[in-house]
Amino acid sequence: MQNNAKITRLTAVRRLYIYLVAFVSQMAALAAVNELIGMLSRAWLERDSMLQGAFLRTTAANSIGALLVATPIFLIHWGLAQRFGDALDERRSVWRKLFLYGSTAAGLIVMLSNLGRLLREIGWLAFGGALGAIQSWPAGWLQWGLMALVGVGLIYQWGAVLLNDGDWGQEARFARFVRQLFLVLAGLTGLGIAIWGGHMLIQIGLQMALDRAFGALEWGWWRRPLADAVSQALIGSWLFHAIWRQWQDALTLNPAEGRAVMRRIYLYLGVLIGAITTLTPAALLLREGVLMVIGEGGDSLAGLLDRMTGPVSFIPVGAVVWRWCWATLRKETDAYGDSNESATVRRVYTYLVTATGLALLWVGAVELLHALIDAALVGGLWREPLANGVALLAVGAPVWVVFWRRAQSIAERTDAAGAVERNSWPRKIYLYGVALVGALALLFTLAQVLYRVLLVVMGDPNAMLSSGELAYRLADSMVAAALWALHLLALRADGRFEKAAEAALEAPQSLSERRAALEAHIAWLEAELAAARAELAKLEGGP
Repeated sequence: MQNNAKITRLTAVRRLYIYLVAFVSQMAALAAVNELIGMLSRAWLERDSMLQGAFLRTTAANSIGALLVATPIFLIHWGLAQRFGDALDERRSVWRKLFLYGSTAAGLIVMLSNLGRLLREIGWLAFGGALGAIQSWPAGWLQWGLMALVGVGLIYQWGAVLLNDGDWGQEARFARFVRQLFLVLAGLTGLGIAIWGGHMLIQIGLQMALDRAFGALEWGWWRRPLADAVSQALIGSWLFHAIWRQWQDALTLNPAEGRAVMRRIYLYLGVLIGAITTLTPAALLLREGVLMVIGEGGDSLAGLLDRMTGPVSFIPVGAVVWRWCWATLRKETDAYGDSNESATVRRVYTYLVTATGLALLWVGAVELLHALIDAALVGGLWREPLANGVALLAVGAPVWVVFWRRAQSIAERTDAAGAVERNSWPRKIYLYGVALVGALALLFTLAQVLYRVLLVVMGDPNAMLSSGELAYRLADSMVAAALWALHLLALRADGRFEKAAEAALEAPQSLSERRAALEAHIAWLEAELAAARAELAKLEGGP
């Protein structure tokens, strides 16, 4: 047993060494190739005076030297990895997967960054830009094109190795986590780039429409930003789609992927990103609308519309992402169900969004009360707090109500699902966390109120009992007390449900009730046994 453990540790150290040196030497060679191509293309096509004589020799010697050292080191270590790769446990090792997916990620970065530069310049020409104004032509285009091809080659090379290993989509635990983590990070990166590119496209379109309507003096400004937006939208959409196809291919090979934790995290993060991208600019628009209604809009109509093009352009893009991710998540939950881990992910998402909505509601209520108190005591209306309060309440209150009621509808059930929900750690953290924050806020704000009252009782003429500051503290105390009490009541209700369930278990049962309970328990055990046998058969019949 000790010898086996020692061999396992030595094998792990050997894998770490081989794959780490192979990855570092590969990155060094890739950097040298990029520098060498850039230098040679400029020296050949642009006749750059800086790239002549001693400088050219120094730069070339540095790049070629790094390439001549890094390439053999990489080939030697990758050859060692492939020699050991005949063993099944070597091909399925987590260090090999880290190397392969890290190398694939490097290939993606090289391909997409250089392709993005090319697309921006091509777009500039397509939208009427002059070729003479492009400083990167032709040397830069040659370098970017060649490096994009290098990135494509890396992606296909390491993708082929992953497929040849024979366990893609059906990896062991940690190797599966590496693949899923790669898909999550790459997919979210593509989604973020696509959202930004789509937002820029809509914003530029709105800005061009405003320029037409109000007769702007400068008209050709849009060519460069439009080219950037098109390249970002295309690259982000392609990356997001390609990664989603990878998810779907893995799901085809292994249906259990449909309820995998990382896949659910990916979809829930997509929903969250879409919601934030939609609701945040909506709140900004509402704030500006309130300011206009109460007469605070200082800008002209053209200035106001120009300022609003940014927030408005995010809303349709965010709404599309939000709707697609949520619909996909609902469909997969219905089709594949929830594992214990994916159910925990759902609860974390639910209570995180609930807490976010509550925070917006809390701050908005305080801001609104402060504005109303100023209007009552001073006679003037502080427009900024009023607009902020209305906007935050309009966004936070519906979010909190929807998600809180969704969580409560499960927690108030008397079956096993309700018990699991009430005892889940995301719910406990949320309820006790809000209760703690509410208690502390109530403690400090109410202490200030009592301090003022006691000063008045003791005869201090400067206590200013009717001051706006005292009214603010009272308003803060009221909001904190209401939310604190609400969540304390939820905690007490959870306790009552648990006591009722325990009493039901301890209560004497009739013969028919006991028979029904035993039959239900036997059915559950048989279902668990059938699932275990199916998983065992799958393991025995796997590659």
